[in-house]
Amino acid sequence: METATNANIESIDSLIRDALAKDGETIRAVVRAENGDAAAAQRRLAESGLIDSLSSRIAHSLDAVNTNPHTANPTKESSDSVNLIGSRTILQKDKRYLMVSILKGLAFLGLSDVSEIHLQYRDKRFSSPQIMSSMEPTFDFQRIIELHSTDIQVVIQSDDKMHVVVTRVHHPSGSVSLIGTTELDIRESFCGRPVKKLVEIKESGEDVTCGILEVMTESVPRDSTGAFSVSSEEVSFQLKRESRQFDEINRLFYIHAKQWWNDYLQIRNCHAQRLVKIFAHDEKGIKLPVTNFISPIRSRYLESPRHAARFVSLLGLEKQQGVGSTKTDVWSHPHTIVTLSKGNLPSLALLLASFLIGFNINAYVALGTTHNSEVSAWVITISTSGVVEFLDPPTGKRFLSCDETPWRTVGCLFNDEGFWANVGVSDSVSGSQTNFPILPYNPYPENQHHLQPHRRNDSTDLTASPQPPLTTLETELELVLKSRIAMYRDDHDLLTVWDEELAHLLTQCLCGCEYGKLYAKRSNSVTTAGGGVNAEGVSNVEFQEGVKRGIPEGHTFKGFPIHFNTLNPQKIFGTFSQAKACQNLMLTRGDKVRFGVRVKVVGYAEKCVACWVIVAVRYRAYS
Repeated sequence: METATNANIESIDSLIRDALAKDGETIRAVVRAENGDAAAAQRRLAESGLIDSLSSRIAHSLDAVNTNPHTANPTKESSDSVNLIGSRTILQKDKRYLMVSILKGLAFLGLSDVSEIHLQYRDKRFSSPQIMSSMEPTFDFQRIIELHSTDIQVVIQSDDKMHVVVTRVHHPSGSVSLIGTTELDIRESFCGRPVKKLVEIKESGEDVTCGILEVMTESVPRDSTGAFSVSSEEVSFQLKRESRQFDEINRLFYIHAKQWWNDYLQIRNCHAQRLVKIFAHDEKGIKLPVTNFISPIRSRYLESPRHAARFVSLLGLEKQQGVGSTKTDVWSHPHTIVTLSKGNLPSLALLLASFLIGFNINAYVALGTTHNSEVSAWVITISTSGVVEFLDPPTGKRFLSCDETPWRTVGCLFNDEGFWANVGVSDSVSGSQTNFPILPYNPYPENQHHLQPHRRNDSTDLTASPQPPLTTLETELELVLKSRIAMYRDDHDLLTVWDEELAHLLTQCLCGCEYGKLYAKRSNSVTTAGGGVNAEGVSNVEFQEGVKRGIPEGHTFKGFPIHFNTLNPQKIFGTFSQAKACQNLMLTRGDKVRFGVRVKVVGYAEKCVACWVIVAVRYRAYS
């Protein structure tokens, strides 16, 4: 027992030293940059997230030591597994793995923020620790990925590439921006030796190099028999054959699409003005058929199509390129969207359609214009009974085809199975029509699947929300907001008294608000307010009853709920303090003034949260 304990202590010491060694150079660079000022250096490290990252890695290492029987008792090694040196991953002998090492970066633009690398291979995703940005950052990031097959021929003939996203985190705001992306073909790693290469990180949609990554890949465990390895000539032949096939298929498709377009224009002269888009640019700047950008996505962290629509609505909306812009309008990879937690309008529509198709919903992406003649994209679903529903990705709002919608015209629909152009007499989305005019004119030739361009496999999976327990977040936010509100009133010589019973009463209101976002009414009926609050599509009769019975006779109740996509207390209170209605609420004067505040945080996949905050007051007006 004592020997095992000593071994554990030595292992823990070693893990801590390794964790410190990884960030030691970065920490020393920060201290030098601050001229030895310990307080300034500590503040800078805290802002960069290095301290949190270091603590997290050490904690995970301790957990691995305490729970891993191979570490606790190294003399008892399973004959069916291999403990790879330098890694906590236990490799099963009947499976094959790929070890990916991001060693360092070259020619990156050095800024006073932190950088991070995100990898996706098939349905597996990984993110590196944050490091200080520099011209030549040292990432020293390594991950072991289980391959989808133990048959080397299956792996070699699969053209799934590893998608790499490099981001920059800006402090103290915490906002994330994209440095660049690239794709990495891993098949050269199965030639029996490690492969080290320099990979260019390109600006999204542009042929501009933002930096270079030094990457090393290797098949593990190493195969001494040669059963899981191929010759470099075989890999080279496979890559060249795929490239020729891709070029030929796209050439044939382009010829067919050009002929289809000419035929489409012959139907009516007005078709030339309709928004019919057959090709779009991907992150590499390559023109691909729009159907290539949709692929079913299935994730256990989204429970229903309603949750998928809500998740997409919580992502940030990037502004589209204006008329005359020299930048290419790029339709982003799903991995890029969920990594940045934002995307442009077409990208969000593509992501939502991919989620809905994953639930076997008959969904399409629609391209058209708004009433302001702005180019727009949204999602259309058609039920088996013929009910047509429109979904707006940035808001999650739903409309029936007979409703007044934000869109004026529709030019085309598409999904992962086909493309349809609107050949109706009019392309308007009229609120008076009961049936949506889907008249197919498909550029994809029937019974000629060899002309279908290759579709990429975007099997991007989501991860569980990495947030701490939600009740902890809610309590902490409430304490901060109470302090801010009390200080705000104190500046105006007003005393603040909190009422916990009133705060408890507000909880059901916030639950109703989020429920209303998930299951909102489809029509454009005006939502009524009850007791100063509203919950779209949700009855709040119980809340109104609670207010009537809980507020003393002769007192007035006012409440101000608001929704956020952030947990930043500064941003939340800043929005409150700028809203005129909330200013009046916080400056309430009267007899027996009592305040209540409640926060409701609903976690979705990734880092997306719906944060509802309500501040309420009850008081008796001066007579």
